[in-house]
Amino acid sequence: MFCGTASIQADILGDWREEIAWPSSDSTELRIYTTTAPTEMRLRTLMHDPMYRTAVARENVAYNQPPHPSFFIGAGMETPAMPSVTYVGDPR
Repeated sequence: MFCGTASIQADILGDWREEIAWPSSDSTELRIYTTTAPTEMRLRTLMHDPMYRTAVARENVAYNQPPHPSFFIGAGMETPAMPSVTYVGDPR
């Protein structure tokens, strides 16, 4: 049984297709649902794209509007550039 609201809907596992995570009704489990359909397209997780990541954050704390990446995904697309993301803190 699901709670009323998903915890997150985003591409968190990679390959450009979004997953959805729901807590169980007693909040003892977090269940992640994804597609089982195969795909030939391989991309970094969309959460590496700053525009998409910001949109996911906005969706989960404010206005619920689907997130979009900063690049085109579809037939004839070019491979996206390596994201310029800096991680701070202890590298361990």
